[in-house]
Amino acid sequence: MEGPGLQNADVALLREFHLGEWLHVQRRAEMFNVLNNADYGAPNRFVNEPQFGAITMAMHASREAQCSARITF
Repeated sequence: MEGPGLQNADVALLREFHLGEWLHVQRRAEMFNVLNNADYGAPNRFVNEPQFGAITMAMHASREAQCSARITF
């Protein structure tokens, strides 16, 4: 059996600031599944089960975002 297609787009933005010769600050923002597409798993392939051919799970979570900062000296 062939399952549905997979569409996934992730984005990351990064900015680094140099504060003097030894101090660096890095800010980062990431977003996963930007388009918020539902990607479904493969259909059930066991013939003897009542859910044969049914898709019962999603492959990825919904849209997620995270931000972080890093200081290096």
